[in-house]
Amino acid sequence: MDRPPCIAIPFKQTSEVDWVRAIKRYISIQYQEDPEAYSEDCMRLHRMRQDMRGAGPDKTGRDLIYRYYSHLETLEPRFPVNEQGVKVAFKW
Repeated sequence: MDRPPCIAIPFKQTSEVDWVRAIKRYISIQYQEDPEAYSEDCMRLHRMRQDMRGAGPDKTGRDLIYRYYSHLETLEPRFPVNEQGVKVAFKW
């Protein structure tokens, strides 16, 4: 039995996103708190995005992408990415 031909689909490319500045601005405006108290958490999200951007086509790459995506899912209800919330130009 012949196998169907395999079609190579290139990975999507993404650009830099400044989550840190956008989230800190939102915290300052929305919650009237010192956003510097959340610097480590913001940097952790930034590092996850950077890791995801360099993910390879293997299990490790898949896990990095899933981890980043799950954090975005939990982040969105608290920090909506829109004109009224976290204003960041987000592009996969």
